[in-house]
Amino acid sequence: MNDVMSGVQLATLQKQVDAKFENVKVTDFSDGPKFQHIVNALDTMAIDSYIGTVAFAGQNSTGAYQVQFNTSTTGYSSSWPQWAFDQAKSALLSGKQLWVIANGSPFGSNRLTVLILA
Repeated sequence: MNDVMSGVQLATLQKQVDAKFENVKVTDFSDGPKFQHIVNALDTMAIDSYIGTVAFAGQNSTGAYQVQFNTSTTGYSSSWPQWAFDQAKSALLSGKQLWVIANGSPFGSNRLTVLILA
């Protein structure tokens, strides 16, 4: 998908993601892949999904929030908005994984949802 979206386009996409989350019904809690039902629902929207860990989370001298998010194959270091940074910081401090749902790579304003996993 396009890495640059207008605020209106991003808000519209976020509403679609939220609607998908609200309509997912999970009835199988076997040993299958975690969260596969939600991933399958998001796949119909051509949205990217990343599960990984936070290597660092902090703030620079200009006030920007910096995060290094690592998946099993790639690391992404960039400025994160405060709402997403708060989740990254909590995940780092608790040793939990993050699930980042994004419109493309998890950089810049592409992030739509950031969830801390159990």
